[in-house]
Amino acid sequence: MKKNKKLKITALVLILVLFSTTFSADALQNKNSHLKQDIVNSKDNVEENNVFSDGIYDLLIIAPQAFSRYILPLVHHKNKFGVKTILMDVEDVYQQMFWHGRDKAEKIKYFIKKAIEEWGIKYVLLVGGRKNQRATETWWIPVRYSYLDRRYGKMVERKFISDLYFADIYDENDNFSSWDTDDDGIYGEWPENKSAEDIPDLYPDVFVGRLPCRNAFEVRIMVRKIISYETGKCSDSWFKTMVVVAGDTYPKKTEYYDGEVYTQMGLDMMPDFNPVKLWTSDGSLKNWVDVVKAINKGCGFIWFSGHGNPALWGTHPPDDSSTWIYGLRLRNMPFLFNGKKLPVVITGSGCFNSMFNVSLGHSTWVGIPIPRCWSWALTRKINGGSIATIGATAFSYESPDISTGNGGIEWLDMHFFGEYGLNNTDILGETWGNTISSFLQNFPIIWSDNSSNGTALIAKNVEEWLLIGDPSLKIGGYPII
Repeated sequence: MKKNKKLKITALVLILVLFSTTFSADALQNKNSHLKQDIVNSKDNVEENNVFSDGIYDLLIIAPQAFSRYILPLVHHKNKFGVKTILMDVEDVYQQMFWHGRDKAEKIKYFIKKAIEEWGIKYVLLVGGRKNQRATETWWIPVRYSYLDRRYGKMVERKFISDLYFADIYDENDNFSSWDTDDDGIYGEWPENKSAEDIPDLYPDVFVGRLPCRNAFEVRIMVRKIISYETGKCSDSWFKTMVVVAGDTYPKKTEYYDGEVYTQMGLDMMPDFNPVKLWTSDGSLKNWVDVVKAINKGCGFIWFSGHGNPALWGTHPPDDSSTWIYGLRLRNMPFLFNGKKLPVVITGSGCFNSMFNVSLGHSTWVGIPIPRCWSWALTRKINGGSIATIGATAFSYESPDISTGNGGIEWLDMHFFGEYGLNNTDILGETWGNTISSFLQNFPIIWSDNSSNGTALIAKNVEEWLLIGDPSLKIGGYPII
């Protein structure tokens, strides 16, 4: 993470801040009193470490007030395991940032900046997605669309969701990174066949994850899953298994079956894990039944390397682009009964798998209305599914050079496992964020590049690689002492 520059505040600004823009002492006292009283009233015992004399926090949770009471057990759980946590209602965030930010998303980003500088937070969990299933988008927690405009074949995509916006707080000079360099209200703008008009830094300054919950029911599902997963070390009998699902992603374009080659590279970065390969080339991946069986047996990680859309993941058999093998669709997920054996799922190469702005109110480019995207459906699945899913919110792009993975989405997917399996980074958000930082260091972006398939695709791959889950999650759980 980059070193942050402290703000220099003049006397006049200080007066304004005391009235409106800082985390006032009264507001914090009232907030923490409210949290503590609610926890006292719960069935759990109150832990002394829920009150922090030094005022420093690790995890900031931002959620609408309507969800707060259902998140309190998670706050208590995190504090119990030493992750100092504060919950802020998003309505309070808007009020605190009254003088900052052009819209609600920017107000949240300014609040995160303040929380880094005044509280030293490392993780941010955004709890809230779309409010309804209508055609018009309304949000519990707003999103930021990046207008990095590139084609995928003949298909055009003008904008896509990027939660990296909320993690990239500072630019390279430690100033606020607005993602709107030309100040025209269009963010991450990089028109096709032109140089970039906005130049974001893209390096995460804080580790951000989102639970795109639409209602309190989904909040309760995720709170219970996270608490259950982290309370006690996961058994090696199932956790030490890594499942890979792949085939010939681009038949006849290469002499090898690229999805299978990539997933083997990922397995090589997880030397302590038992590999389970579901590949089309050897018949171990015939259809969704093979995937469901593997998940229900239990595994710590799954990597899907192939194609996707908001409703499904699929790939091809060897040298056959006309035949599809669908590894998992939304309609197959009710058959997942893996209980508490919850994997971390990676599916970056599956285009649109994490496009969480879909709804029943309008048809997506797939041609049918979809209630929730593939990644979120898998993560919020009751009695199974995943504990977290990292995937693409838009068209993702594979590298043309399999030996280097130059700027490709599969490099991000693969090196997530390198960060965990070789570097031993076992906090989910740090694994996600460190992988992004390594990606940017290895593949510099040339913002003046006006080619259709140049380094803009590197920027797009990293901007769309979204973490659905708790960024402070202890992968494998906490041992009970």
